[in-house]
Amino acid sequence: MKRRAFVDLAGKAALLAPFIAGCSINGGLPDNSQQVATPEKRRQYLDSLLKKLCTELGPHPVGSPEYDRAALIVQSEMQMSLPQVFLDAFTFEKWRLNSEPELIVGEQRLETYPGHGASGTPAAGISGVLRKIEDQGGIPYGVFDQASGEMRAYLTLSQYGRAVPRPYYSFGKEIKCLPTFNVGRQDELILLEALEKQTPVTLKALVEFIPDTRTGNVVGSLPGRSKKEILFLAHLDTVYSSPGANDNTASVVAMLMLAHALSGVKPTRTLTFVATTGEEYGKLGALHYAERRRAEGTLGDIEFLVNLDSVTWGPNMKINTADDKLMGLIEDIDRELGLEGTPVRDGRDGFQLDAAPFRESGARAVYVNSTGYSIEYLWHRPEDTPEKVPADCVEIWFRLFEEFTRKLLSA
Repeated sequence: MKRRAFVDLAGKAALLAPFIAGCSINGGLPDNSQQVATPEKRRQYLDSLLKKLCTELGPHPVGSPEYDRAALIVQSEMQMSLPQVFLDAFTFEKWRLNSEPELIVGEQRLETYPGHGASGTPAAGISGVLRKIEDQGGIPYGVFDQASGEMRAYLTLSQYGRAVPRPYYSFGKEIKCLPTFNVGRQDELILLEALEKQTPVTLKALVEFIPDTRTGNVVGSLPGRSKKEILFLAHLDTVYSSPGANDNTASVVAMLMLAHALSGVKPTRTLTFVATTGEEYGKLGALHYAERRRAEGTLGDIEFLVNLDSVTWGPNMKINTADDKLMGLIEDIDRELGLEGTPVRDGRDGFQLDAAPFRESGARAVYVNSTGYSIEYLWHRPEDTPEKVPADCVEIWFRLFEEFTRKLLSA
């Protein structure tokens, strides 16, 4: 990527840091392995980066100034360990919420979050009555104009508890679909009563779509003795309502720990680490990076792919892969290391979410989530803050996949 494109995104302050990480003074590879050499150091590293990326920045959705600052932080971290680091920049049409959302049922105001990517309402809002709808995306309710019978908005229910923003694609809709408002499970009885009594419902959310907004993935590589490559993905962006400590900042930190731990030595295979943008907005960053690799003719170099997405919901690493040998390797390593929790095979093929655009690479894919602590209620919530991150889960993922990577490199 050209230097000018990076400066356009990050500002002139980026000139103070090298764009492509250089080698050490003696001509060797950058080596930052000592920073994460012990559990205590890894815990300090996790706490430090969660503070910078979540506490100090807050929510950092794709295309926001906060995301740009988060990308600079991650770039700086990668440069400590990886000889090649760049911003994979592109532009997109950004969605932005410009008002406090309102959902009023009769005289009751309910907590709500508009779905990002959905259309907004007129300035005066939308009024109507609830009806049950048959929708392929699983949306249970529509808001219908009483006079015309036209459906004017959707109401969705939270998966885990209180209201959250759900992106347009998560309920099978295209960008700029009808206004979509999410309601918490605790308010479902109010909706059912309104449905029965045909109580008036009023919704309001002013949104804006901003073309040609610049963003980018942060990409770092440690070239190996072979072009064959192990690719790691973890999305850096959050939804607009949440600092995203568990979804997915802690996973990005875990990925950076692995980059540091493996630094300083030229591996047998190339190692690439990508902090993607726009996962919460239709996998924009992963789609762009996969297309970049396709255009470069290097997509087929990806031999193994590991996608980390919320590896801190519990100590049981939830493994999605179609590869029996990789699953067996993960289980063997877990037994050898005596780690807390148990890897659980989730039955899907490993090409979920950000990994999906890389399916045609032919890579052997592993998608890692987690379970076990019943804290999924934090998903997309303002309460998803650093103090809610179970640090033991980061340590479990790191130890499991550091050994996993080393075994792949030695095979």
